[in-house]
Amino acid sequence: MKAFETEYEAIMAFLDARTYEEKYNMLGMMHEFLSEHMINTLAASMDEVIPEGDLESRFEALRNCISTHRRFEVGRR
Repeated sequence: MKAFETEYEAIMAFLDARTYEEKYNMLGMMHEFLSEHMINTLAASMDEVIPEGDLESRFEALRNCISTHRRFEVGRR
C-alpha cells in the first residue's frame, strides 16, 4: 500500500477499505494529514464520535476504536 498524496485521497481510501484491519493499517499512513476534520470524517464513517481533546489524543481514540472493531470482525468475511 502506498502513502497518500492528499488528504482527500487518504479519506477516500479509508472509506473504500473493506475491513477494519485495512482501515487500521491505513490510519498510520494518514498521520501527516491529521486534522479535526479528518478525525471527525473518519469517525462519522463508522458511526462513532471521538471526544474532544488535542489532536494526538483524538487520533489515538480513533485508533483504539478501529482496533476494537477489528477484534470483532473476525469470521464476518
